[in-house]
Amino acid sequence: MLTVEIIVVSMLLVGLLIYAMVRTQLEKRKSSVLGEARQGAKILIVDDDPDFVKIATRILESHGYQISTATSGASALKALYFKRRNKPDLVLLDIMMDYVTDGLDVRKIMQNDPDLAYIPVIMVTSLTGVRRQEIFPSDEQMAVDAWLSKPVKAEVLLRTVQDALTGVPAGVPVGVPAVS
Repeated sequence: MLTVEIIVVSMLLVGLLIYAMVRTQLEKRKSSVLGEARQGAKILIVDDDPDFVKIATRILESHGYQISTATSGASALKALYFKRRNKPDLVLLDIMMDYVTDGLDVRKIMQNDPDLAYIPVIMVTSLTGVRRQEIFPSDEQMAVDAWLSKPVKAEVLLRTVQDALTGVPAGVPVGVPAVS
């Protein structure tokens, strides 16, 4: 009876050892993938709020990202089309700039262009508390990788950018953000 107990305990210990080794390898692989995504990825920040652009740029540059900026949907499209060889790896896109749905229109144009459709887009907005839903397109689904509400915490911005660059689902339904 004692031998059976020793065998069972030994098997449990071996199983725990194998589990720990596999988990360690998965964590190394995950951090390697995040590190690759972080290292030198090009991000286009499209926002007409200079304070948000300044803060987001500092946060992202301090983590190794290369940042370019645009202050309107038109300037973002100009940057995307004229820098075809140096396209961004990700776009942070405000919704309301020159007009109420400027950012949504930029995303629609990107979605319909095969050269731009694959670029992950994170929509950034301060409009989630707006009571007038009619400013958003109600029947359209936007291909957006994540939604962020301003003000954005640094750790949330970094995690969302990393997830979008590595293809990790945001865990948030894709579509127009909820309004109250």
